[in-house]
Amino acid sequence: MTAPPLASSPGAKPPGPAARTRQLLRDSPLTVAAAVVSTLFFGAQLAVPAVAGTLQRDAGIVGEGQWWRVLTALLVQPSGWGQFAYNTLGLVLVGVVVERWCGRIRWLAVGLAAGLAGAVVTVVLDPSGSGGGSSDVVAGLIGALAVTAWRTGRPPPLPALLYAGHFAVYLTFLAAAGAVAATVAGTVAIALAAAAHRAGRARPPVLGLLAVVVCGAGVMTVLGDDHGIGLLAGLVLALVWGLPAGRMAAVGGGQGAREPRRRS
Repeated sequence: MTAPPLASSPGAKPPGPAARTRQLLRDSPLTVAAAVVSTLFFGAQLAVPAVAGTLQRDAGIVGEGQWWRVLTALLVQPSGWGQFAYNTLGLVLVGVVVERWCGRIRWLAVGLAAGLAGAVVTVVLDPSGSGGGSSDVVAGLIGALAVTAWRTGRPPPLPALLYAGHFAVYLTFLAAAGAVAATVAGTVAIALAAAAHRAGRARPPVLGLLAVVVCGAGVMTVLGDDHGIGLLAGLVLALVWGLPAGRMAAVGGGQGAREPRRRS
């Protein structure tokens, strides 16, 4: 039998950067690996610009047989630094929580399903278009995050909550009303999410996140925006599979739950 871990005393020092890094690698290796791969490919496309053109989604070339581009397009960020920074930030902030709450296999399943679904729909709806990026993967993870938070009644950590809310609102308004409206709406979404989180009640941020993600998925899908497909894929998959029993304890059925019980 192993003794349960000792609770840290109130005066104990918080873990340092090295300890936090080890914890992150132990708890979220898939998210870390995805972020590293994304960074390496972005560095490669900066060093050799032809990399983005070779790997990005091109409907015409995909139709000629290079179907693998719907997958490799997830690895490059043709729009540059802004796309890379925003997508990688979301991959880390949301991905860490989804991997901890739902597990690695489900993280991988929802990420790939959302990314591929978004790419395929884009190729079908825009036969002359091209592009790439990991935002559809992030969208799928956000959909899974919103459903998991709703199922358990526990809001995600503040950074993930703010990013997910901004993503859904900003991109919905960008598709429907343009950049100015999207910037204003995204800023308002962050402010409201932060206020709801500070209030200390679980229900408003959980329901608010689910509402903006569901609405965003519907609006963007109707408008033919691939991010809506990504959000929808994450929502549906998370609704279908629920959570493993062991991880339900880890997430907690309410705001007060913390970690799963350990066997002695």
